Amino acid sequence: MIHPLIDIGANLTDHSFDHDRKAVIENAFDKGLETIIVTSSSVKDAKKSISLAKKYPGKLWATAGIHPHNAELTEKSFERDLTELLDQNEVIALGECGLDYYRNFSSKRSQRAVFKKQLILSAEVQLPLFLHQRDAHDEFLSMLKEHCNYPVKGVAHCFTGTKEQLKSYLDIGLYIGITGWVCDSRRNVELLDAIKYLPKDRLLIETDAPYLMPRLLAKQLKTRRNEPQFLSEIANELAGLMQTDISEISAITLENSKNLFDRLG
Repeated sequence: MIHPLIDIGANLTDHSFDHDRKAVIENAFDKGLETIIVTSSSVKDAKKSISLAKKYPGKLWATAGIHPHNAELTEKSFERDLTELLDQNEVIALGECGLDYYRNFSSKRSQRAVFKKQLILSAEVQLPLFLHQRDAHDEFLSMLKEHCNYPVKGVAHCFTGTKEQLKSYLDIGLYIGITGWVCDSRRNVELLDAIKYLPKDRLLIETDAPYLMPRLLAKQLKTRRNEPQFLSEIANELAGLMQTDISEISAITLENSKNLFDRLG
């Protein structure tokens, strides 16, 4: 039985899909996906995401934002450029934005400056936030509290943290995005503990394709490229962890997605 699902985050403009992007999208819909949100990491990337979404109206949507890795690469006009993009009907959220102190491809100072401007912009355009955080929890949380209205309308994308971090995000109103990280026993210990405290009405699921391929599936298919069609692997894993079944995971994540992303409703 096919259960309808929404992939709230897939990097479908990634070059790894250049040779078969149409087939990847169609395979996902054949496997029961109702919607895919195509995430962006720069102004250039957002334009590509919007263009792709226009080809599948009502099925594909886009985000527009500056990833922390790209903070130092932004043009001075990025706020104006983003504002224009966020006005496009296909854009459903501002992001991917946040802080990443794990790789520091951009300086911490630049990351904070660009993130702050995007937080302020999200309030002006009244779109939810698609948020990225790695090894920067304290400053990330502090900036959300300082520059956003409560409750914060957004999702902590690709959450992999502790139960304490989870609770702090829930406390300010965020939804929680779970990826194939939950399927990787080599590194999911903290996440498994945190999920015990995750209310079903805050759960969202995402592939983050082409990244974070569910580990066992990668071995079976002999590929590391993740695709939206594999979202059901994450849904099934969560059904077991949350002591329910995939039909409930399908229903609650559809409802949660539509509650957060207004244009899906």
